[in-house]
Amino acid sequence: MGDLLAVHPDPVIQYAKGEGGVGVRRVNEAFESTFGDDGSSVALDDTIASDDDLDTVAEAVVAGEALDRTVACATVDGRRRFRVRNVPDGDGGFLVYTDVSEYANRIDELEADNEQLEAFASVVSHDLRNPISIAERYLERAREDGDPEDFDRVADSLDRMGTLIDDVLDLAREGEAIDETERVTLESVIEAAWETVETGDATLELADGSMTLKTDPSRLRQSVENLFRNAVEHGGADVSVRVGTLDDGFYVADDGSGIPADERDEVFEPGVTSSTEGTGLGLAIVERVVEAHGWTITAAEGTDGGARFEITGVDSLQPF
Repeated sequence: MGDLLAVHPDPVIQYAKGEGGVGVRRVNEAFESTFGDDGSSVALDDTIASDDDLDTVAEAVVAGEALDRTVACATVDGRRRFRVRNVPDGDGGFLVYTDVSEYANRIDELEADNEQLEAFASVVSHDLRNPISIAERYLERAREDGDPEDFDRVADSLDRMGTLIDDVLDLAREGEAIDETERVTLESVIEAAWETVETGDATLELADGSMTLKTDPSRLRQSVENLFRNAVEHGGADVSVRVGTLDDGFYVADDGSGIPADERDEVFEPGVTSSTEGTGLGLAIVERVVEAHGWTITAAEGTDGGARFEITGVDSLQPF
């Protein structure tokens, strides 16, 4: 087969079989620079410079069988994904590693996009069908007797559909990366969000709003608005909401009914809601905005038994 190591641009291991098992003969320069190993510490029976699918690759090597699969490997500059091919050659063979990280990551992104589209389709097809049916039913009744209440029911259903459509569009947009940021205080974002939400008799306590952060104020405000709406929808019109800072972020908590421990990971999924008024997209939008900033949001139990959402990974700046 010639000197494959000398001519191949990808990392390559040449191995040989003997009475003592399978051993590494040589690795090429590309392998050494990629994995930081000259071959002396590579054990084909257990590591093969990878920590995924080890048994499968090792079995192919020992059995002298061709192999072609994608595995994740630890390299000198972090984890990357490689297409690993076993090329048997007499009493030995070659393992060829072709970097497919960019391609594999793109596939993952497309699969995630497809999952999101399926979620959108599920929400739209399920949640829009109900208000449409209600509107059709009451419109038919209104045509017969002209009762103003029937027209009001039709109007309510149309409003519901409009809200759902707006939320779906927001969910689609909010996963976009944050390109431009401004220096703002947490207090300014919280107060602006509270003013634009119908909070009824709910009360807001801002324990500490002095944190200064770099953010897209409009998108962060929208996510906070959704957290406030969630508190009112689930905690009632007289719910108490408290906002404060953490070592690396801030929290929004309420004294409502809270979220069961086994449901806290699910509340950010599109369409998940226990409210008859909500669309189930508000918290999914919040998560998209938070992740677009490079932060993390988790649901927990508040000190008063209500819900508490913690946003962490936030770099706090010096005050103005």
